[in-house]
Amino acid sequence: MIWQIVLTALISCLLLIVEHYWPTQAMIKKPLNKLSAYTLGTLAIQLPFTVLMIIWGERNTVYALWTITLLGGVVVAAVNQLDVYLETRTRMEISEREAQSLRPDHGTDDR
Repeated sequence: MIWQIVLTALISCLLLIVEHYWPTQAMIKKPLNKLSAYTLGTLAIQLPFTVLMIIWGERNTVYALWTITLLGGVVVAAVNQLDVYLETRTRMEISEREAQSLRPDHGTDDR
């Protein structure tokens, strides 16, 4: 049993190392975004553990693990999108204030 755990951990570590050094950026011709990197890292950890749980007959553990993982992934994706939205809105507001300060009458409307 202990050797199965050690082997599973070793496989997970090797997958993480390969993912880290694999030339993904060169293959897809652009940087890997955060969510894709998070997904690959999570899979490198969860898949070997899932296989071990299936071998041990722990189907309920597998269901719980993937339910929690998928829900957590949805939350991370949603929060990331919220961050992008808030950052974009802040930049737009700063840009608008800078544009108003450059106008001759400092932002007053002539309408």
